[in-house]
Amino acid sequence: MQTTEISDEALDEALCALDDLCDEIDERQDELDEYFDPESDKNLKKRIYSVKERLVGLGEAIAEPLADYLYDLDSYSCIIAADVLGRIDSPAAVPALIDAIETDADDLCEDASDALVKLGTHAVQPLIDRINDRLDDPEIGENEREIGTIYPIGTLSRIRDPRSFAFMVELLDRLAEDGKYPVDMGFLCGCFYDQHNYEIIPRLKAIAEEYKDVPGKFTHISAEAEEVLTRFEIDQVLESEYWIIHGCCHICENYDPVEEICGISDEYEPRDAFCIECEPKRAFDCDNCYSSDCDIYNLPPVYVDLKYRQDQKESVDEFEITNTRHDYDTGSISIANNFNELILDSSTIEILNELREFLEGTGDSFSAGVFLSVDCGDAVSGKLVRNGDCIVAVCGEPMHGAEPELKPEMSFELEFDSEDIDMLIPVIDTQRFLLLCDSYRRPDGSREWKKDTDSQIRELLGMPALAEEETAAIEAPECDHEFELLKEHKKYTVYRCAKCGETRKEFG
Repeated sequence: MQTTEISDEALDEALCALDDLCDEIDERQDELDEYFDPESDKNLKKRIYSVKERLVGLGEAIAEPLADYLYDLDSYSCIIAADVLGRIDSPAAVPALIDAIETDADDLCEDASDALVKLGTHAVQPLIDRINDRLDDPEIGENEREIGTIYPIGTLSRIRDPRSFAFMVELLDRLAEDGKYPVDMGFLCGCFYDQHNYEIIPRLKAIAEEYKDVPGKFTHISAEAEEVLTRFEIDQVLESEYWIIHGCCHICENYDPVEEICGISDEYEPRDAFCIECEPKRAFDCDNCYSSDCDIYNLPPVYVDLKYRQDQKESVDEFEITNTRHDYDTGSISIANNFNELILDSSTIEILNELREFLEGTGDSFSAGVFLSVDCGDAVSGKLVRNGDCIVAVCGEPMHGAEPELKPEMSFELEFDSEDIDMLIPVIDTQRFLLLCDSYRRPDGSREWKKDTDSQIRELLGMPALAEEETAAIEAPECDHEFELLKEHKKYTVYRCAKCGETRKEFG
């Protein structure tokens, strides 16, 4: 009995603190501006945080009394209530939150929608029931307009659940049967992106094709379906286990932006597609393809199980391959588990070209820009050694200035089989693409720097400066390539020019 009284007292005190705070906020909003943001005031911001944490700490017991505050649209308390209820895992708050997203109070609609998404599975069936009620038995709200379904459908779509997806597909079926059904098909198509269920792709393709040439108010349906398909395609590339992304068609030198035709395949490619043969013709920025979902400078890692030998013991562990950009000119590829890391320097296109050629079969060893860190210690220089169909990374000498030196008993070898190599090469290609793009940012400065550096070196060596005609004479002429088969992989074939040594890959 005493516990209940203490609990009731704690609830009352917390709600009184909320009332006092919101009374002050509401008064200031009336005096200053109804759009006054309380969190712009440092003192109020601290008090809001304190009250929220106090309410959250009471847990599910506060859910029902706090839900009543959602109906007080004239007070800031409804905003605080929506945020707190989203942080309390209580189904009791769901009905009031659904009521809140049907109001005309924009801030409350958004906060209540976010809260329902946080509640997740608790909210799925109640949202479905509410949407069905509104569609089957429309109701007029206080503003004398029919209560819509945009916020409930939009909220449901953000909760990734098989029931959400199945119901949204059912809505598409209803629209196909009755075009007058009071749901915007374009809006519904757009909502499928949040579900991230690729099973809808064939259906969206059919919708995009069906409405592509339909004039008038239906043109946005095709546009919305195409937008979701494009974003799915980008995500599938970025999330690919094999990380096949190389470059963006929008700036590929082989791309016709007017006809949207790829010069390699002679087929249509959207401007924000990714080209595995891309050689950029200018600098790259992620807003080139006008998609907020593509960030090629922060690609997701690739995970691969690698065999390694350390201290004479052989093990297999999951390693993470990441593409790191240090600035516009340099970068590295890291292959690491919790304790050990192989670092492949990717500062120049030349190093990446040589590394890729080695992985594809050229030479018995490679040491340019290869470093290893063992047991989170200092990085030591290393090398890649060919061992049959495998490539093995082994420790070498410590880097300049590194202390202490690697002891013999701390030997380390990391092994890549042919499948691992196939996963690593696309990472190298993507890093090479970024370096090529970045070289366009300040080409004039780079040329001047190289010219000045060459002159200084020749001067230090006592060599005469090159005349312009001599410089032109030593420039390599363009090669009319004669490609020959070098190596066949499961996903692509590699060809090498017999004259200049340049390699080319053909996928398929």
